[in-house]
Amino acid sequence: MRRTMLALSVLCPLVGAGLAAADPAPPGTGTAGTLSVLAFTGRDPIPVNRAEITVTRCGESQVVTTLTSGPDGRATAALPDGCYEARVITVPGGCALADTAPVRLQVAAGTQVSTEFRFRCA
Repeated sequence: MRRTMLALSVLCPLVGAGLAAADPAPPGTGTAGTLSVLAFTGRDPIPVNRAEITVTRCGESQVVTTLTSGPDGRATAALPDGCYEARVITVPGGCALADTAPVRLQVAAGTQVSTEFRFRCA
């Protein structure tokens, strides 16, 4: 009898944990997807360093995160499922943004979404 109770006391929480882990998370609360941006100039992409990009949820004004491109022109962020808008807010000296419109992106859990920002630099 003790062995049965011991076995049940160990196995029941494990089975329950397995069932709880299988439940799907509601949109916007699940595992993150990745947003990747590339800032570049020229026909042969030359990276643009220190471009700042804000990310907001679609239709909202509160900034979720701010990305800054590195020496390779890239920046990434993990974001929950949802619709986002990315907009360049800081253009490095000697450069101008080719298109100032924000980019709308759909992020899904476990995926990577990419966008590019083209600059004209002297």
